Amino acid sequence: MRSPIDVLAGRVGGFKKIEIARRTVPCFKNVIEKEGETLSLCLLVDSGKLYRFPYESAKGINGLAIKARYLRGEMEHFRLREFQPGHCRYVERAEKAG
Repeated sequence: MRSPIDVLAGRVGGFKKIEIARRTVPCFKNVIEKEGETLSLCLLVDSGKLYRFPYESAKGINGLAIKARYLRGEMEHFRLREFQPGHCRYVERAEKAG
């Protein structure tokens, strides 16, 4: 729940709305999972960290709140590594297999 001060200041999850929009970029990548390869919505954070974004139906303030969790580093279990252009694997699963 956002406080009235957060609403007036334009903050969601501790970040300004414009900062969330600048630091996160949505993209589609082929993600290799246990079931096989699927085209998934991903989120590029700070031009260097790639995450799977399974919340495709989240819109508005709820979507911004979820993206703020990615910026705070709370969603590391969705972290991806791109091993070929357009093809990704989960980081933790690749480390366990390797």
